[in-house]
Amino acid sequence: MKRNTFIGWTLAVAATLGLWSCSEQVNPVPDPESVSAAVQEAFAARYPGAANVTWSLRGEYAVASFTPAAATYAPAWGGSSNAWFENRNGAWNMTETDIDFASLPAAVREGFEASKYGDEALWSLTGDVDRLERRDVMLPTAEGSAVVVYVLEVRSAVSGGAVTTVELYFSPEGILVGEVADAEDDDYEGQLPQQPAAGISEWLQSHIVEKGGRVLEIDAEAGGTEVEAVLEGRKLELWFDKAQAWVYTRTDYYRRDLTGAIPSEILAALRSSEHYTTDEAIDEIEKVETNAVNGSRTWWKFELETRWDEVDVYVDQSGLLAGRPGLDPGQGGVEPSPDEVAAFIAQQYPGARIVGRDYDDGLLEVEILHENILKELLFNGRREWLRTEWELPASQLPAAVMAGIAAGGYVLDDDEADFVQSPSQSCYEVEVRKDYIEYKLRIDAQGTILEAVRD
Repeated sequence: MKRNTFIGWTLAVAATLGLWSCSEQVNPVPDPESVSAAVQEAFAARYPGAANVTWSLRGEYAVASFTPAAATYAPAWGGSSNAWFENRNGAWNMTETDIDFASLPAAVREGFEASKYGDEALWSLTGDVDRLERRDVMLPTAEGSAVVVYVLEVRSAVSGGAVTTVELYFSPEGILVGEVADAEDDDYEGQLPQQPAAGISEWLQSHIVEKGGRVLEIDAEAGGTEVEAVLEGRKLELWFDKAQAWVYTRTDYYRRDLTGAIPSEILAALRSSEHYTTDEAIDEIEKVETNAVNGSRTWWKFELETRWDEVDVYVDQSGLLAGRPGLDPGQGGVEPSPDEVAAFIAQQYPGARIVGRDYDDGLLEVEILHENILKELLFNGRREWLRTEWELPASQLPAAVMAGIAAGGYVLDDDEADFVQSPSQSCYEVEVRKDYIEYKLRIDAQGTILEAVRD
């Protein structure tokens, strides 16, 4: 179960605590000799007629900031660009160009407006819109082919007056392929393309590229390699272990797929869940397919909006599942998790084991097993820790908490509660009732009610 009722409260304090991070040294005004002749030749060939050119060095890359000529890009864009080249050999890797919303392909505009971020009552565009081209790692470098995504930034005012921003990544077809909340401002350095290992490249070529799909991003990590791709109008997330063996694929589905694309027996099992109300309450749908090590299993995850929270319901051919199925991620031991997140967990929760991770609304959710308790940690796009929470029986609530609930005139309405830690404080979240009205309380260990939200 995922509980995001008080996510705004955690985002409000996120900026007060950062994790360990490092960045490349930037030299904004390099010596002329520092930018290699190979880079300057490659830049002139790729962007003839570019104006207002300045250079900076970012680690092994030479970065050109410039205004593209109308002959190179559509005049309607009219924005500035940053192009990244490998300084040692002049190989082009990535270009970011500022554009406006009206210049987006119609499919991207329509995809945005159809997404939950298109709800003007909840989200608004900040005006930051970028066209991001990256070298296609599935083709020879010499071809200079590009994979294009469009990045839109939106802002939301959430409970408590806190404001968060989310970067939305869309494919040219209008598929939402990525969300990053409160992303680090690094000029997309974290989006530089990575070349896949030979075994992974071969698998992707036969299973994605040759079927008409496109690989969008490769992210090699300590435990394996994560790949994002699009195929047949859907976003795919794939995981390969350290031995370059495919482990699983997660495929996004949509509410429109409830008719025809999702097996009827899967839908029948979903609709038998105690958490199901209507199809309109289905927020997200994901299909998971696994390798032989994991029994070649296939299951579905449905995220449902309920009275209080978002609830994940898992279904396979046998019917409803008790919870998220176990997954052996192969050589590497754990599913991917950024190094700084793992370091934070090791320090704050000694002996904990990472058992899973997922992305939701641009936030990284990491599940750990700590002291035999399953806990969920939430991080934003800068890898700042927002909160940790875990369930406990209401019978284990401290006496002071029970006394505070009673003193407020409330009675418990659920036999479970949540304990929540954040950078600013720790508290309990409980569902209660008062005068036949349902509430959700945040209450600290001393019994002080911090917030009451009416259903």
